[in-house]
Amino acid sequence: MKKILVYTEKNAARSQMLQGWLNYYLKGKAEVLSAGGHIEPIQMLAQKAMMESVIDINKNKSVNLSDYQHEIFAYVIIADSSSPEDVLLSHEPGKIICHPFKNPALAQGSDQEKLLSYREVCNEIEDYAMEFAMKHFNILQ
Repeated sequence: MKKILVYTEKNAARSQMLQGWLNYYLKGKAEVLSAGGHIEPIQMLAQKAMMESVIDINKNKSVNLSDYQHEIFAYVIIADSSSPEDVLLSHEPGKIICHPFKNPALAQGSDQEKLLSYREVCNEIEDYAMEFAMKHFNILQ
């Protein structure tokens, strides 16, 4: 089974959201993992935005990239402004895809206003995950 790694520096929102959406659309056709260079707790507003879309990431854990050093990945998707040089693995991945999403944690205002930013990013990530599944795994919706 192919493995996909989703990377963001902190592994706290965008990577977790993309992991959730890829798992949903790939339906077990690949193992999807996420990691970061400096892990942080998963952001509550990311969990809420995903739960509103009926994708539960509440049990996900933030993982350090070093935990996956010896894994072989068919794809590495970088979902923030990190560069491929930031994703140091002992095996060269099949393909590295840089697709940065806006960082919803930078949103200003009330919690409701911040949640709007997370919802927007959640929707963008869902669209990307569906396109990825269709393009790379021939999954039709």
